[in-house]
Amino acid sequence: MQHELIAKRYIKPLMESCDQVSLENLAELFNAVSKAFNNDKMKNIMKSGDISQSAKCQLILDMVAPASSSVVNNFIKLLSENGRLSLIPAIAEQLTREIRRAKRTYTGRIYSNNVVDQSSVETIARDLGNKMGSTISLSYVPSDYDGIRVEVDDLNIEINFSKSRLNAQLVEHILKAI
Repeated sequence: MQHELIAKRYIKPLMESCDQVSLENLAELFNAVSKAFNNDKMKNIMKSGDISQSAKCQLILDMVAPASSSVVNNFIKLLSENGRLSLIPAIAEQLTREIRRAKRTYTGRIYSNNVVDQSSVETIARDLGNKMGSTISLSYVPSDYDGIRVEVDDLNIEINFSKSRLNAQLVEHILKAI
């Protein structure tokens, strides 16, 4: 959570100074660099006290060199000066979120212990997107949930349809009717 807050502070100037296409290119670049942080060797390099901050900075600069962007290079140097190179994955994630928010496109998941076919997933995504005034894409995730649960994190949406809860409510309704 703290990494997200710090990442937001760093990307705010980028969001204000770059156009949409540039931001999308930056997000793609930072997402590619953040994948390197999944590698154990890279993690060890970034955590190592034996490797100088300038060497760590140069490693990242070499990774982004194909972009030939002074904005990116200066941003990496700023992160390095503040000892924040390890924030690159959080920055990539936050930048991607902000771009999605600006475009009003979101991703989410459908959880169920029953297989949900692709056409149902697309219908749910389309209907939910229409309701929220956004474009939403959903993916099916098999789980042990007895019913269907839809989550769209960036919109703070969670919708549950539980078979056991529906049955309990049905029984309760019938008992009240008697």
